[in-house]
Amino acid sequence: MKREYVVIFAQFGLIVLLVYDLSAEYRSNAYQQDWISSNAPWLQYFVNGYLAAMLLGVFIGGGVLLAADYWRTRNKKSSLRTVG
Repeated sequence: MKREYVVIFAQFGLIVLLVYDLSAEYRSNAYQQDWISSNAPWLQYFVNGYLAAMLLGVFIGGGVLLAADYWRTRNKKSSLRTVG
């Protein structure tokens, strides 16, 4: 597995964490809710928690795919060693 994939996955995890924190702050801050509803109502769809939940699902799915790729690559390397 390439190290770049792990770095990109970690960066995406940080983005998911920041979006989740922004969503949690939006839900608990009445002033922020009022400001967003009056100045940028389209932004409510992104900070209401659904985007964070979707990104978390993508993050978990990506982790499963990375782990599967790691185990598949590891098993290929070990099977090549036993043949030779």
